[in-house]
Amino acid sequence: MNYQEFLNYVVENLPNLMNEMEQERHSKEKSEESPVINYAAHLHTITKNNGITLDGVTLLNEGASVGPNIYLNSFYDSYQLGKPIHTIMEEIIECHNRAIEENRFEVVDVCDFQAIKEHIVVRLVNYEKNQSQLETCPHKRYLDFAVTFRYLVNKDTVGLASSLIQNKEFEQWNISIDELYDIALFNTMREFPWHTESLTRVVFDCLAECLPSHNTEEIKEHMEELNQVEEKIPMYVLTNDVGLNGATCLLYDNVIRNFSIVHDSNLYILPSSVHEVILVLETEDTNTDVLQEIVIDANCSAVGLIDLLSDNIYYYDRASDQISICRNVVDKAECIQ
Repeated sequence: MNYQEFLNYVVENLPNLMNEMEQERHSKEKSEESPVINYAAHLHTITKNNGITLDGVTLLNEGASVGPNIYLNSFYDSYQLGKPIHTIMEEIIECHNRAIEENRFEVVDVCDFQAIKEHIVVRLVNYEKNQSQLETCPHKRYLDFAVTFRYLVNKDTVGLASSLIQNKEFEQWNISIDELYDIALFNTMREFPWHTESLTRVVFDCLAECLPSHNTEEIKEHMEELNQVEEKIPMYVLTNDVGLNGATCLLYDNVIRNFSIVHDSNLYILPSSVHEVILVLETEDTNTDVLQEIVIDANCSAVGLIDLLSDNIYYYDRASDQISICRNVVDKAECIQ
């Protein structure tokens, strides 16, 4: 089957398998009640960050109006590698059941601003790469980014579940974009506290986790190399408590300002991904060409398109308390607000 045939097969056959499995489960439980079991599958094409599109399926029992969306792209990859289609179908249902169990979805009227206002958060995305999606949702420009707004459905140890606020909802709220921004930013700072750590410590933790525990000499060698780099270019990772969409911490009140005061330095800001940024203390030896190369190389080799934030680097000046895009990284004076 090609990809489209695979999608069609899933939508046509998944409900029957789900009905059979649910009927068998209730039969084993010997429940006195006979619940309605009549599932339907709904296919969705969803635009993610930077214009990436994914196909997902939602299984809804009769009378239900909301449920988890299970993305199918990776399942098709498994099919191409030889995994039986029936096994894949069972795995999709397993994902569906696990999501229901962990998130306990409930119906919320997103048009009722008072009902959801405390759960609206902000997210920072690349402006140019999300033009199509930004036409359909409220947003604010910031540098070469766009600040978008999302309804936070769930936050737990498994991850985050949220949905993008659309223009049709925003228009019914009768509030300004600035009011929405202030409310959403306050919620985001409350729900996702910021966190900084030296880049050396972050890399050390990754090495300690990835390398065998007995390989202490190799870890020590790597750390010595990293410490030498950090002495020349002091770097810190800024993200949030869950490490997801942590670049949004750039918007938090006084975080960048207070960090620069504590370290008594102006800063360069490298957009590592949508999940974090790297703060670089300015020194006499800071080479902006090198910083630019770090960002571009990382975006080309290590950062997937869906997580890419920007190829630019940024400069924070304490005197003006402003972050600027470095248009010409050879000369930091040539910046745009």
